[in-house]
Amino acid sequence: MLRDYYEEVGISHETSVARSPPQNGVVERRNHTLIEAARTMLIYAQAPLFIWEEAMETACFTQNRSIIRLRHGKTPYELLHSK
Repeated sequence: MLRDYYEEVGISHETSVARSPPQNGVVERRNHTLIEAARTMLIYAQAPLFIWEEAMETACFTQNRSIIRLRHGKTPYELLHSK
């Protein structure tokens, strides 16, 4: 059932061995990118560190709606929300 949904919206589902950082390269890079984006926003805005969580949420929100590569002619956001 979940696999059908993934196929329907164009999600590529891949599994890896648990607790194996070398196999989690994509996730590790994504997390690093999010941290760097949040850090850059905080430094540029000269914002206090206590808004770190909001900076991370904003970075994630922005990256989830950015065009990385089109699948089925739609952005990740459009695929997720059927637009």
